[in-house]
Amino acid sequence: MTKPDLEAEAAYVKAHERARELLACIGELLSDTPAPGDDEHPIDWSHVGSMGHVNEMLSQVVAFLEGSDS
Repeated sequence: MTKPDLEAEAAYVKAHERARELLACIGELLSDTPAPGDDEHPIDWSHVGSMGHVNEMLSQVVAFLEGSDS
């Protein structure tokens, strides 16, 4: 491999690790969102809208990774 290829590979490894860190963070943040049936923090339509927005963005990521984003 040439030096630019090695630099690209190292950059890719770093970016891949960051993507995995972001996925772990997303999982933690989703676990911290209000849960159905919690009387202290009842679900309202703003929660529904926020979760719908999260799902829309995550669907875009999935489509991109599958190569089907258009």
